[in-house]
Amino acid sequence: MNGKATRKRPFQWRALVALLLLGAGSLLSISGIVLFLAPSGRVAKSIEWRLLGLDKDQWEALHTAFGIVFLILFGFHLKYNWRSILAYARKKLAGALRLRAELVWATVLTLSLALIAIFDLPPMRQVMALGEGMTDYWERWGKAHGYYVASEEEAHEGIDEAETGGRGWGKLTVEALAEEKGVSLEAALAQLAAAGVEARPEDNLLTLSGKSGISPSELAALVGPGTP
Repeated sequence: MNGKATRKRPFQWRALVALLLLGAGSLLSISGIVLFLAPSGRVAKSIEWRLLGLDKDQWEALHTAFGIVFLILFGFHLKYNWRSILAYARKKLAGALRLRAELVWATVLTLSLALIAIFDLPPMRQVMALGEGMTDYWERWGKAHGYYVASEEEAHEGIDEAETGGRGWGKLTVEALAEEKGVSLEAALAQLAAAGVEARPEDNLLTLSGKSGISPSELAALVGPGTP
């Protein structure tokens, strides 16, 4: 080594941020597509919908987490590269002023797309209809495969909306149901088992409804202090 100590390369924070931005952006795009094609929460829980081993709640958490991470990383990206970004922007702006027709068209198209999305105009209307159609597809798929898919009314009936913010029985887990009914978790599980419904504490009533064919409100009625 000719008597010279090997110098350790300094850690490249800019490169780290750039690579993390690429990863976060990719996962944000993938999770966004998945959630667009996924069924509604009511249907997803009823048919135990999963993709790549993750349920809809987990995909939503993934999308939210990487959305926040992306914004934070974008801030660091601006911090590390603001001089070069500003110089690049000035150069491009000077060039854009010479491309007046292109600049006008780019502005018009951007504003048009925003208005189309805001006012639900074609083709955005058809895109959104496709998303709603996917929910209908998954609901039909669930029923065709033997799941009981609770309706919106069944999923949300039974609990005082003033106390729960509109949350119905369907979204409660067995553990939360036991607390709501004022019984122990063990008693709630035993009462459900006595009715032929095998459940775990973390199971919500929509999932149990899909498996058992019993509506969420009927499942809730099986649990309580006066229930044998």
